[in-house]
Amino acid sequence: MLFVVLSFGAMAQNDTEFWFGAPENKEYTSSPRDRPIYIRVSTFDQTATVTLSQPARPEFTPLIQVLPANSTYCYVLTPFIDFIETKDPNSIKNFGLKLNATAPVTAYYEQASNGNPDIFTLKGKNSLGTRFVIPSQNNYSNTCRYPDGSCNKYNSFVIVATQNNTTVTITPAKNIVGHTAGIPYTIVLNAGQTYSATAVSQSASEHLIGSLVTSDKPIAITINDDSVIQQYDSGGPDLVGDQIIPSSVMGKDYVFVKGYFSQSNSSTDRVYIIADSNNTVISINGSYVTTLNATQYYNYAFGAENALSLTASKPVIAFHLSGYEQQPAGAIIPPIQCTGSNEIVFVRSDVTGTVTQKRFGLIVFTRSGNENGFSVSPNDFSLSASDFQPVPGTSGSWLYTRKPLNSTSGTLIVKENTAYRISNSQGLFHLGILYGNPDNNARYGFYSNFASVNLGPDQTICPGDSVLLDAGAGKDAYLWNTGATTHSIWVKNQGTYYVDVTDYLCQISDTMVLAHYPVAPINLGPDTAICTGTTITLDAGAGFSVYSWSNGGHNRTTTVGPGTYTVTASIAGSCNSMDTIIIGSQPLPTPVPIRHN
Repeated sequence: MLFVVLSFGAMAQNDTEFWFGAPENKEYTSSPRDRPIYIRVSTFDQTATVTLSQPARPEFTPLIQVLPANSTYCYVLTPFIDFIETKDPNSIKNFGLKLNATAPVTAYYEQASNGNPDIFTLKGKNSLGTRFVIPSQNNYSNTCRYPDGSCNKYNSFVIVATQNNTTVTITPAKNIVGHTAGIPYTIVLNAGQTYSATAVSQSASEHLIGSLVTSDKPIAITINDDSVIQQYDSGGPDLVGDQIIPSSVMGKDYVFVKGYFSQSNSSTDRVYIIADSNNTVISINGSYVTTLNATQYYNYAFGAENALSLTASKPVIAFHLSGYEQQPAGAIIPPIQCTGSNEIVFVRSDVTGTVTQKRFGLIVFTRSGNENGFSVSPNDFSLSASDFQPVPGTSGSWLYTRKPLNSTSGTLIVKENTAYRISNSQGLFHLGILYGNPDNNARYGFYSNFASVNLGPDQTICPGDSVLLDAGAGKDAYLWNTGATTHSIWVKNQGTYYVDVTDYLCQISDTMVLAHYPVAPINLGPDTAICTGTTITLDAGAGFSVYSWSNGGHNRTTTVGPGTYTVTASIAGSCNSMDTIIIGSQPLPTPVPIRHN
């Protein structure tokens, strides 16, 4: 096996490999609320061949598309929905999606039903890890207003494994289907397999915020909240979800910009901060608010302010519940310290309703001094210095804009299904898009880079294989513990590897531990010879799950004549072992007649 870890600098939330476990959203037959489903992919300045596959489901024929530079493509997945959404809580499915590209791309999964949509921005390797604290909202319940035979809309999270024999331990914060709150349990997944942990109650108080998931190999997790409603007798229910980040990508400094979620003309935007460690001190706009222990959370409700800053003494994950008027949507918010992008590509998908009903807003924050460096292509709109204001609590060092781009002339300012490229020549920035129809839907997602240096989670490989560690091209300086000063290095020996990077006046680093799988040896014995016309039985030994002999055999033993024979065998979850033996041919001795007197 050869595991390759790639990073592409401080551009957008892009990568060449993405994993995703799609959640189930229940259908309402008179007006489907779980479809269509898409994956939308956008390129930068390179042509990319993009392959969408299901590694655990070989009967799925990979979908391959060549995308020109600066273009976008939509994979229509609705015909496969029964084998993509992770149905049936507390069961293992072969439904995980893997997207590979030959050049960096951005991608998002979209559940695009008329009345219950959201987008899930795929975060590449920044979504992969071995420890996750589950975020969620817990102010609004899931509604029964659109049942199909039962009241069946719930809060859930979906796990997808990236390697075979991945042991996952789940500690649910509330009761889930098949398991009790607070009691850890384990499952084992192979690459591409998915698992859904689903709440047993629709009550907001029984949502799964603060659940803990750990694993021995990298996984990715999607959060999902089906048909969230502000008030049962008023307002429209809508989907809230996103792909989340692991503990290794969490940060301590955040900026939050209010969207357009409201009830009776009052803001209902909320921010949920979940701690990864004990004694995590939380401050908002420079003032202390609370101290959290691991998996505890703080819930902040926006008031009249349009932006705020948050600092934590230890890494936290941040989830923003926003939307358009009565329609909720949600997004994981990136930390700001030494993260961000200097170039982002996003696509606005189709929204139901007339042009005047279709709303769109940009959320952008960046360091002071970068506000003059923005350019937009195509230039249907602009970002200028006058759009930006200081973020409270940052002493003017951070600026933000909440820029509505709603059409008033009968045409959309931000066109649908068009790849927009936003660049900044002076520094890094973060960008979120929030759009929809206030009458029946909203979508929210961040496209900027969640980690500026990410060597990926710790890895285990077979002896003799190599891993490419890449700290991202285009940064000011690099220093690895091996002494190398390039942005990437190849490594194969067990040990701890770290890199110190200087970029945009930031000193940042990351560490990765490389280990080897155990290898069970095979010993066919020394080369030997047998008499011509006879055979010998070779034995590879007990304990292996798969045997492959050079003569085509697949059993533990094989019976052969003279020749050269190789066997390759493996134990489930470990590396291949191999041995070769040469069987020579010994001619029969010349017969000696026996004479009897």
